[in-house]
Amino acid sequence: MEANHHCIFCDNVPEGTTKPEHILLNALGGRKTTRKVICSDCNNRFGGTIDDALSAQVPIIRNLLQFESGTGKSPPMLRSLQSGKEKINIKSDGRPELVAPPFSVTKRPDGSAEINIMAQSEDEFRRIVPHIAAQLGITQEQLAVQMANAEAGIVEMRPDTVQHQISLGGPDALRSVVKSCLVLLATVAGNEALKADAFLASRNFVMNGGEEFNKTRICIDSREVPNADTLKRDYGSFYNLIYVRSDASGRVIGHFTLYNIISWQIVLAESCGPIEQTIALVSNPLDPVVWSDRIADDVDIPFDWLDTKDKAYELERARDRLIAMAKHHHNQSLETEIGRIVNDICAKRGVHNENDPIDSAKLKAIYAEATARLGAHAAGLPYEQKLSPEDLKKLLSS
Repeated sequence: MEANHHCIFCDNVPEGTTKPEHILLNALGGRKTTRKVICSDCNNRFGGTIDDALSAQVPIIRNLLQFESGTGKSPPMLRSLQSGKEKINIKSDGRPELVAPPFSVTKRPDGSAEINIMAQSEDEFRRIVPHIAAQLGITQEQLAVQMANAEAGIVEMRPDTVQHQISLGGPDALRSVVKSCLVLLATVAGNEALKADAFLASRNFVMNGGEEFNKTRICIDSREVPNADTLKRDYGSFYNLIYVRSDASGRVIGHFTLYNIISWQIVLAESCGPIEQTIALVSNPLDPVVWSDRIADDVDIPFDWLDTKDKAYELERARDRLIAMAKHHHNQSLETEIGRIVNDICAKRGVHNENDPIDSAKLKAIYAEATARLGAHAAGLPYEQKLSPEDLKKLLSS
């Protein structure tokens, strides 16, 4: 095999069985892979270290904005978050759940018992009932009779505010960022070009880290890229972008934008790299199927812009992007929760689709409950609904 097929970080030769390397990490929504640039040994080494360091910084963002991985894996669950006085998990679909036992039984002096059940659906409620019966030492039928004759109610409450801390960047995560830029460039310039001395400092930084490279060759660049409106139109407000370009002297600059929240400029080669080469990769985290490795043909970012350092208003720009992310999450979660409440109210009254008939009495009842529940949700107050014996019997027998 020719020398330019050697791994750009070692002397191994990638082969047909080489593990595919995600140029943009799978956790970030990347779908483009290559088996020709990095060998399996280096892939495994980076995957368990520097790639993990970058991936570990984005679970909160992925969960809040519901970003799937490049291979379609759901966002990670966020566990044991402090929400007021309670602990909650935020599930992979964005729904909160209270961190508490599914039920509790408190015996009263008069021999009766108070049962509290934590359930997010009727099906979940019915799955818990047999366990309650077992703890009380009675049959499910006996429990159903007792519960049907008891006072009961459903309490629904929005979780209290959860404080999140997001940190992006850092030495190990930036090693992964630099690796992505080098691998992307190698797909067009060839492995031999990336193994040249011009990229020695960049390769060493990826392999071993280095404070000097981090300080002198990498900087945060929060400027909005040229043609950002086109990128946002075609790839969403939170696009990922890797853009690598060189000039006539072989100076090579990489620009890595993460979720359109923060960007880094990297001097991959100070000189003597491939001449006047341009390659870019863009993805839409909201819809990972939408991506392109030909975006440089449509979106031109001049070399002079890439090679300029502009730290003016750096923190303000990053803050504005985080605020935009928070607004998107708020609007998305509010729409989802309103839909859940309305669908639940309609389903209880036998309305499952828009063609189901609704008489005036049913419509009035739907409006009344929707007003009360949505009002309580907006105010962050509990909504309590008393259950009649008939409601309980129906719930237990469904």
